[in-house]
Amino acid sequence: MELSSLTSLKPLVTLTPNELVQLLALGRKLVVPAGESIAEEGAKAESFFILVKGLVQVKKAGNHIAELGPGEFLGEMSLFNKNVRVCDLIAAEEVTLLEIPTDVFWIHVLQQDPLAVKVMGSLGNIMTERLQQQDAKMISMIDESDHNLAEMMAMFEPVKRQLMADWALKYHAIGRPGKLAITATKPSGNAADLSVAYSPGVSEPCLAIKNNPAHAYAYTTKGQLVGVITNGTAVLGLGNIGALAAKPVMEGKAILFKQFADIDAFDIEVDETDPDRFIDIVCALAPTFGGINLEDIRSPECFYIEQKCNERTDIPVFHDDQHGTAIIAGAALLNALEILGKKIAEIRVVFSGAGAAGFTCAKYFLSLGVLPANLIMTDVKGVVYKGRGDNNYLDAIAVDTHLRTLAEAMNGADVFMGASAPGVLKPEMLKSMNKNPVVFAMANPVPEIDYPVAIKARPDVIMGTGRSDYPNQINNVSAFPYIFRGALDTRAKCINEEMKHAATQALAALAREPITKDAGFEDDDLIFGRTYIIPKPFDRRLLINVSSAVAKAAMDTGVARKALDIDEYRQQLRALKQLKG
Repeated sequence: MELSSLTSLKPLVTLTPNELVQLLALGRKLVVPAGESIAEEGAKAESFFILVKGLVQVKKAGNHIAELGPGEFLGEMSLFNKNVRVCDLIAAEEVTLLEIPTDVFWIHVLQQDPLAVKVMGSLGNIMTERLQQQDAKMISMIDESDHNLAEMMAMFEPVKRQLMADWALKYHAIGRPGKLAITATKPSGNAADLSVAYSPGVSEPCLAIKNNPAHAYAYTTKGQLVGVITNGTAVLGLGNIGALAAKPVMEGKAILFKQFADIDAFDIEVDETDPDRFIDIVCALAPTFGGINLEDIRSPECFYIEQKCNERTDIPVFHDDQHGTAIIAGAALLNALEILGKKIAEIRVVFSGAGAAGFTCAKYFLSLGVLPANLIMTDVKGVVYKGRGDNNYLDAIAVDTHLRTLAEAMNGADVFMGASAPGVLKPEMLKSMNKNPVVFAMANPVPEIDYPVAIKARPDVIMGTGRSDYPNQINNVSAFPYIFRGALDTRAKCINEEMKHAATQALAALAREPITKDAGFEDDDLIFGRTYIIPKPFDRRLLINVSSAVAKAAMDTGVARKALDIDEYRQQLRALKQLKG
């Protein structure tokens, strides 16, 4: 096969001529006549392909999935599924392929060969995008016509989960392990550089900071640095897995800060479960940072830890599992109610899950206007009612009610907010809700009720989950980077309730605006409505709108130590957005 055959293929444009030569050397040319099979579902997979010429049909269980043209990778899912074909590949016309043996390719990946690592990353992205596109296609078909497709989605779900799990492990392992690295911002390549970067010149900023601690913001990274700190006692839906096992999540949080708001972050995993000792450690680290993001700490200790850390430090300490979830869920609630024409003071809301996220979301919904008598919290023991004998933080949201189970509470409810466990919301419970119900099933990675199951049970539902492959992703990443951006840029002492509400209002307002080129992505189908109630996490306008709203609230409430001209600040954020884009 000629090198020129590959140079015009879109997925390979990032490869250098030398890398293309290496790629050709790994594989062989394969020509398949029209109508013949390239790969069969369930068969052992010993290679993947790059389609150079022709069209290929993709089928699963006899159903047409897609038609792919030149430049596409084929059979790449075998790399993520223990060498088993997950679809049929059939030549729609005569095709020319570059076939690459998986065992040969994996040798190069394990040896950290730059070409193999680069191609592996591309294959992972393609596989993920294809799964999400297929889900979106099926969901749209369910919405419009055939509810039986929900069963097909349910059948494909275990395969998708396995593919994503395998790719997640490979993603973290290929190349340099993990997701973070430190990059110098000043030259240090010669003796002259070192004389000011370190000894003797570094003593000058040290003395300046000693004389005036505020100079730390001028001479160090403090004002652009967040500590992502955990003890690993409540990690995702995995529970108390410990500080070390929590590290991949904390690294992920750090890269989200950088990716979305250009904030540097250090992940710090603290092997300490005693709340008071943990507080001492966090507060002792505070001089390093402009803000601290507490993460994955179990309740009720997380409430006490956050409160005491805020009392003892002069920088924002923010438990994202509580407040980030509440802020974004609050925005989604306001928009869902606007679409349905329901008033917040008249709706009945049922919560499943009384941990950090559930409890704080409930309190936040009350601050938005839900009446206390209309909000029912449930946990593993059932409804949280007055007199149940909890004698803890749950007493603040206990209500007088004869209801005792989630199923009883759901009858006639307008809104369900889940922050609990997979599968707890049954279709029959959903069917018992009021007309046009709102369901936020936030358990991750498997929600309280799966999207296709909910749509089949109640076609009139407005539903959000924490997942990116379903509509209305209610995810903290749409909030916390921008909240910290506004807080850091005003050198705020804390993140108060007014700043949180400002973020919620900014998020809700942005979803009502049309998608423009400023968003950084194109999607003509995204129009404010039932399947678009909250901005996409990749909407670059979030940086401008949410950060400026938070900064203004910080100044208006007197917790900012640096005043900003909001119009000028929005221009600075716009420039930063363009740089990040």
